[in-house]
Amino acid sequence: MKMTLYSIRKISDTCLKEVTASNLPITLHILEPEYHQDIYTEPIEKAKNSPYGAFQLGDPALIEKQIGRGKQPDYADDIDNIETLEYIGKLQADGSRLTPQDTTNIVALKSVNIRSGYVDLDSARSVSEDYYTGSKRRSGIIKNDLLINSTGDGTIGRVAVYHYDFPAVVDGHVSVIRFKKPEFAWYAAAYLLSDLGQHQIYRYINGSSGQVEIYPQDIARLWVPMTDSVKVEEIANSLKTACERFIEFTETLKLSSAFFG
Repeated sequence: MKMTLYSIRKISDTCLKEVTASNLPITLHILEPEYHQDIYTEPIEKAKNSPYGAFQLGDPALIEKQIGRGKQPDYADDIDNIETLEYIGKLQADGSRLTPQDTTNIVALKSVNIRSGYVDLDSARSVSEDYYTGSKRRSGIIKNDLLINSTGDGTIGRVAVYHYDFPAVVDGHVSVIRFKKPEFAWYAAAYLLSDLGQHQIYRYINGSSGQVEIYPQDIARLWVPMTDSVKVEEIANSLKTACERFIEFTETLKLSSAFFG
């Protein structure tokens, strides 16, 4: 028989400071059970009390710009005609990738492309160069950007670092964190993929009945425990190497079947 999660909190623990668009501070009272259960609160305290210190994802000293989401793309391809799908970096039947000499279209990613720890371009779509130019300030991503799925049962909370050399855009279901130091993106992603990191994310999820989301301002609150600099680099490189191997795997897999036409 499963026991219901149960925690007792002071009413003051329901208070969450927030700042409105007009920079006016307000106090919210969070009453959702997940916000107060030990399984979700203890990872935050453990991270904050790390002997090496900790940082929040939204720390302006660490990130290039405010955390935000992309927007719904204006696709350049016809979803019913696979032959219209092309973008810089698209993997071809012979294992090669399209270059800027082949097309000017840019890859467009959805939450389904953000897997747990890596970005899978299967089912990605494309946008035009003009669309990319006009929307890249909000939706454009570059190599080493940290991506977090921010909506939807089954996909929310998935974390990856964009590990391709060609540019891309994301839709409105994906949040983007761009660190000044790329190794922080890889290190933070490794932590957020752990049970402790996932429990932190789930603490801030809002909504029900499949219509769930986590807002950029709540992603900014997430804590990542630090360790010594050598270990940070080791953890970051471990995840980065795994993603490089995934790219090699997909290219080799495509090449192995090219013999048959």
